[in-house]
Amino acid sequence: MANWREDDVDPRELFSRHSRGLLTGFLVAAGLLLLWSTVVFIPAGHEGVLFNKLNGKVSATTLKQGWQLRVPMITNVIIYDCRRKAYTMSMRPEEGQIQGQSDTNWSPTADGNAVGLDITVWYRIPRDLAGKVYLNLGTQAWCEEQVIRPIIRNAVRLSVAKYTAPELYGPKRTEVQEKIKELIDKSFKDDSFFVLDGDGVFLRDVHLTASYQRSIEEKVAAQQAIQRKQFEVEQAKQEAQAIKIKNDALAAAKSYLQLRTIEMLEKKDFKVMVVPQSQGLILNLQEGK
Repeated sequence: MANWREDDVDPRELFSRHSRGLLTGFLVAAGLLLLWSTVVFIPAGHEGVLFNKLNGKVSATTLKQGWQLRVPMITNVIIYDCRRKAYTMSMRPEEGQIQGQSDTNWSPTADGNAVGLDITVWYRIPRDLAGKVYLNLGTQAWCEEQVIRPIIRNAVRLSVAKYTAPELYGPKRTEVQEKIKELIDKSFKDDSFFVLDGDGVFLRDVHLTASYQRSIEEKVAAQQAIQRKQFEVEQAKQEAQAIKIKNDALAAAKSYLQLRTIEMLEKKDFKVMVVPQSQGLILNLQEGK
């Protein structure tokens, strides 16, 4: 058994001496924690939805940006981003809303082919409607996957089905974008949970299937071959015309040479004359002998 010395500190005395300070520190910490649990910060452009855990009701008033009060342990605050949000579906894995995989919209066309549309939709939650969205739909992440995404895919499929693949890839691209925008806007207005923001819909790119792309390349190659043949035929015609013009010019020059020869012979003022053998002209130059 340890021997107790008079100069040793008694733990009970030490605790009694500092208990008041420890209790005060504990009460202050508890008070600060309680005070912190009664406030919530709502970022700019966001709204908070108050959900009562006891009765399961959602407050009709949404919390605006800044520091707001709530009842700790009883109410839960669900924060919604009410700014412009972009939902992108793209073939590139790093661009789409679903990261790490291709997420383009493959849809059948009017001519029996299929095209993939990369699209971005700008939308937002209208002011003071975050509570309605939470009560009828759910969290913002859930809404994106279960509401926004199906609306976009449905609008794309309904619009693409009215056009052929060449039209979508070429002259009708802007028109298709407007059709998709109209359908999405109508779906949003029917539910009144979301609205298109700004320009709303952007058709980023149109992709063709590998087989259809190959058929286009073959068609282009065939057309180029036909054009090349037509060029060769036209070139041959031009060369033949050039040869004919040259021959006609040579024939005309030969006739002129023969005429000049006869005129010179009639003058009889020369002793010797060289006549091309090709002219077929035989004359007696020994006249008078």
